[in-house]
Formats: sequence, C-alpha cells, structure tokens
Amino acid sequence: MTNRSQSLDGLRGCLAVVVLADHVCLRLDNMALLTPAKLAVWAFFMMSACVLTRAWNGAYVTFLVRRFVRLWPVHAVCLTAAYIMSGTSPVIWHYFWIPLQLPTVNSPIWSLTIEVAAMFLMPLFVFVARGSLARLVGAMLATFVLQFFMPYALFAWFFLLGAWLSRFELRWAPLETRFVQWLGRISYPLYLCHVPIIVFTGLPLVVSVPLAFAVAALLTVTVERWSIRASRAIRFQSLRPVVGALQSG
Repeated sequence: MTNRSQSLDGLRGCLAVVVLADHVCLRLDNMALLTPAKLAVWAFFMMSACVLTRAWNGAYVTFLVRRFVRLWPVHAVCLTAAYIMSGTSPVIWHYFWIPLQLPTVNSPIWSLTIEVAAMFLMPLFVFVARGSLARLVGAMLATFVLQFFMPYALFAWFFLLGAWLSRFELRWAPLETRFVQWLGRISYPLYLCHVPIIVFTGLPLVVSVPLAFAVAALLTVTVERWSIRASRAIRFQSLRPVVGALQSG
C-alpha cells in the first residue's frame, strides 16, 4: 500500500468543488449546500490524517517544517490577494494563526488553522492508528471530555478516524479519471483562492467561477509546485524520531 491514493486525490478534488459550489450558493442566498460543504471539510481532515499517517517516519520536527513549507506559500499568496482585492489592511496574525476568529476576507482559511494545529498531534494520531480499535475509541472518548475545556478539540475526531482508516485502501475508478485527478491536483489552491475571486472581483458568477479554476490551475504549477519540491527537499539528518516506537508500529 502506497502513501498516496489516486482515489483520495480525486475525492479531494470533488470535495473542493462542493465547497466552492456552497459559496456560490451563498452568494445567491441559497443555503442548500451548507451541510454538504461542512461534511466536505471534515472529510478533508480525515484524508489528510490518512495520507500523513501512511507517510509517517517519526521525524517530528522534520515533519512539521515540511508541512509548513508545503501549506504556507499558497495560503500566504491567496490571503494577500484577498486583502488587496477587498481593500482592507492585512492582519499579520492571520498569516500564521486565527484562533476563534473568522478571517472574513477568505473564510476557508479557518479550516487550515485546524489542520495546522492538528499537525502538532501527529505522533498521537499515528499511535492510535497503529493500535487496536479500542485505542481509537479511548482516544475519541478522551477528546470528547477535552472539548468541554477546549471546544476545537472535537475536530481531533476526524484526524483520529482518518489516521485509523489509513490501514485500508480506497479505490474507485470514477475518482481516478483524468478530469477528476486534475481537480485533485488543483484542489488546495482552488479551496483557498475561490472566495476572494467570487466575492471581491465584482464579476458575475459565470465569469468568476471559471476564473477561480484558472487561477487555481496557475497557482498549482507555480507556487504550489515550488512548495511541494521545497518541502520534499528538507532533511534534518541529526534529528532523532520523537516517538521511535511508532516507526516499528
């Protein structure tokens, strides 16, 4: 079983389109896709944990630096563009963290902050994923208690489930077709760039929506391609795994 899954990549692309479609509906005062979009974001969390658990080698600091380099550049470009297009002054804090505060210029960023926070808990997710079902249930119960003190802690459920599901392989041919795979490749830039384009350009939806796909495709072959290559090049040979036992399962 490989770390990556074409079906998961395709699913990620389809879910990004669901989120975009929800924001289009909201512009039309239609809330029909609000729940599907919420489910899509939860699925993003699960897929992220699934893929990262498969690739985990225990090098904690290396992992965190790689994730920062992988995720931050596209986020920074899209957030900067959103501030410029909206005519508002940048909030520097938004480039790194948004606790309990919705970034109104680019609302999808809230889920990215949850993702980043979860990355610090990857050793825990891997520990649960490589254990029994009872370990998963215990971790979820502990998280349920913790959320009374830290409301956002309940999001850990999705990462715990995704990590545990990493032991299974998802394959579905429709998700591996060329077009759906293309959606998967542009999914992260599409997720972060579509709201500023739809909301702040002043263009009709029949223009702004295709423009969002075009911008996402451009970001994919420029900023994101660089961030992927840069993250893969990072090596800290002197670092020891934080949780050595996780390497052997």
